[in-house]
Amino acid sequence: MRQMLSSSKAKRAGLAGAWLILAFLALGGAAAMSVDLGRLAIAVQRCQDVADSAGLAAATQLPYETHARTAALRTVSANSTEGCGWPVDCADADITFVGPNGTIDGLTLGPWAHAFKITTHCSVDFTFSRLFGLMGTSAERSCTVVRAPVEGIPIATMWISYNTPPVPGEEINMLMADGPHCAGIPGSFGFLSAPVGCTTDWFSLLQGYGLTPEDLETSFVNLGDSVFAKTGVDVGHFVMALASDQGCARLEVGTSGDFAGDTFSDHHPDNPRIMLVPLVTYLGDTGTNAEFRIEKFGAFWLESINQGQKEIFGRFIEYDMPGGDPNSQLTLETGVYATEMIR
Repeated sequence: MRQMLSSSKAKRAGLAGAWLILAFLALGGAAAMSVDLGRLAIAVQRCQDVADSAGLAAATQLPYETHARTAALRTVSANSTEGCGWPVDCADADITFVGPNGTIDGLTLGPWAHAFKITTHCSVDFTFSRLFGLMGTSAERSCTVVRAPVEGIPIATMWISYNTPPVPGEEINMLMADGPHCAGIPGSFGFLSAPVGCTTDWFSLLQGYGLTPEDLETSFVNLGDSVFAKTGVDVGHFVMALASDQGCARLEVGTSGDFAGDTFSDHHPDNPRIMLVPLVTYLGDTGTNAEFRIEKFGAFWLESINQGQKEIFGRFIEYDMPGGDPNSQLTLETGVYATEMIR
């Protein structure tokens, strides 16, 4: 009897030992897996960070595919060098460029939108998990950006004829109603009234900076809107807003402080010298009833003002700002675009 009890105890002790060994193996395996899963999580986040950076770099070059590809691949390369973190790579085949009316990530683009998608990869070699036959894996993440037309902007209270299409870099006299471009159009010499319900004054809108969010929202105009002439504007009014107003005018602010080194070809995107102006078709009538329809928008670099001759000179620029609609069905491009990360 005593021998049977001893044998039973020995069996139980052996089973307990076996379970203990299995428990330690399971805990060790879990610990090993957690280390390797942690490495994988870091690699995945690294891929996403580099993809986002490369996508945003490409976005600055849209709609030009070759330039966008170059910018994206250069960004990936710069972030894959020694000392930059987990090595991440991307081949030309990992890039997708989609033009107008194409589809990407389930989104159908409008006739003036462009999209760019980049996928980055990195290899993850496991350590402890090799004991269980898991040698490693590959992490990857993507970023998709879209450049699309803007259908509305806060108004600058002047207009330019849609019949005179601007050419990038070309200098024009922006006071077209006072020059040969639009002879015979009655009303003011090229200025517009603020939209109905706008919370700020005409002068501040022409000055174009320091506006509150409410001012911007209530001064918003869209393609196809009717806008009306503003009469009674003399040279002193627009010169104060644009050229000289105790250090507060567009030209003065746009050539000082952070903007001191800005030029037409190399400038901050928020420089006050950038004027977003409606390009319009004259519909008829006179005075404050002179009506215009907004056909598109133009971004102009305010070059100079000739007060004596009632001239405002600007250069047309291509300009990107927030707020584009990638699915916009506009039949004409607006002249002002927005870039957005959609994934």
